[in-house]
Amino acid sequence: MAAQLRSVPDAPPRAVGMIRVSKEREEMVAPELQRTAIDDHCGRRGYVVTRWIEGIDESGSQRRSKWWAKLDQAVELVEAGEADVIVVWRFSRTARQRRRWAVAIDRVEVAGGLLESATEPLDTSTASGRLARGMLAEMAAYEAEVIGATWREVHARRVRQGLPANGKPRWGYRYVDGLHRPDPETGPVLAELYRRYVAGESVYALVAWLNQQGYRTAPGYSRIGPGPWTQMTLRRVLDSGFAAGLIATRAGPQRGVHEPVIDDAVWTAYRAARAARRTRRRAERSQYLLSGLVRCWHPLENGLPCRSPMGGGQFGHRHEPKYRCLAMAARRLHSGGYVTMHLVEAEVLDWLRGVADELNQAADAAAAEQARAARRRHDAAQLTREVVELDKALVRLEVNRAAAPDAMPTAVYEAARDELLERRNAVEQRRLTAEAESREGRPVRTAARLLAEWGELPVDERRGMLRELIARIQVTPGRPRSAVEIVPVWAE
Repeated sequence: MAAQLRSVPDAPPRAVGMIRVSKEREEMVAPELQRTAIDDHCGRRGYVVTRWIEGIDESGSQRRSKWWAKLDQAVELVEAGEADVIVVWRFSRTARQRRRWAVAIDRVEVAGGLLESATEPLDTSTASGRLARGMLAEMAAYEAEVIGATWREVHARRVRQGLPANGKPRWGYRYVDGLHRPDPETGPVLAELYRRYVAGESVYALVAWLNQQGYRTAPGYSRIGPGPWTQMTLRRVLDSGFAAGLIATRAGPQRGVHEPVIDDAVWTAYRAARAARRTRRRAERSQYLLSGLVRCWHPLENGLPCRSPMGGGQFGHRHEPKYRCLAMAARRLHSGGYVTMHLVEAEVLDWLRGVADELNQAADAAAAEQARAARRRHDAAQLTREVVELDKALVRLEVNRAAAPDAMPTAVYEAARDELLERRNAVEQRRLTAEAESREGRPVRTAARLLAEWGELPVDERRGMLRELIARIQVTPGRPRSAVEIVPVWAE
């Protein structure tokens, strides 16, 4: 019996190639491999790919995934007659959610189009082919539910142990042996950010200072990896309360087992300041030149200095501009606690005149280190990516063991975990070394320019430049004159 011949269409069918890489599983096939498989499938079928739609790091099961808008876009092309077939790498790339899958396939077929898989050849014109396709879709939904349930179980167990739901990097901390520990370099900086904000400094100024000093966000804070700080990113870090020893749970913040870098008093003061500034955004940027730099050095009863930040304001019956000790104002730890602003600023100017030549020479020497610092920044970025991959491997190991504890003996699990932790800690140490060396070559902003443009530069910029030179200003309030001591950054 002669084979039945099909008519050749005037134009080849038009195909939409859809690529999705999920964020729920780390072993997903790369976009390039999916594209190659789809291209090969379309070539065998005589399709012409007229549009590519990609969803990188997007879920096929979460309710608010950005993927659904892209899936709708592909279906609408078929409904509008601009495409004849949608091709995916596997049917699970279309959707892992039953309702989304059913609606999408129904809309495509009602419009007279096709939805095909490049790696799962099925004849969906037959009842058995449609049944097989439906079973594959049901299996994808089942896998998504199992993955979600496993992750929730792992997260819940971590929270019960006082750990954050995941081990992703937190700025100011290192992840060592399954626990976040304060980073010796960035931990004190994180604490300082809280104290500066409480002292009246704006988020805008803090972000500018972080970026000027070369600090970058932690891996995972954005899709492109560590990068410059933004006001939104910094607010998210400070508002999380992780630095105060808190972790986020569905029931609200609770105490974690990690070591805080700020105490409860600073956290409470930050929350109060944050709430107050929500209603007065225009006043958020501090108008006072030395906000965040001045520290009260008034001796306490135990003989130690107070060390509290001093906030600027108009104080006294004459409403004179002064800095006031916040610890004195809030808890009455000592008497006095005020110093006139112009007195401190005059001391700073005198100090600048004395060190201008020394800082100019330091700037010239630092310029020679720029090439080396650039290389080390590149190394640090590469090592950061390695740390992220090893962290993901540790999470996958934990998830696999939770999903099938009987299939992985304890000795095998512990050996695999210890090996990954050893590799991760070694790479992390190399990364920290590279980051530290990358900052050594930053040019020193000279005191000469600051002195020359003192009356022209805005307060925010002058304050930022001063922070590159001054670690803190220690003030011992008293009569007839307060004592002022300036501690430069290189003396710390």
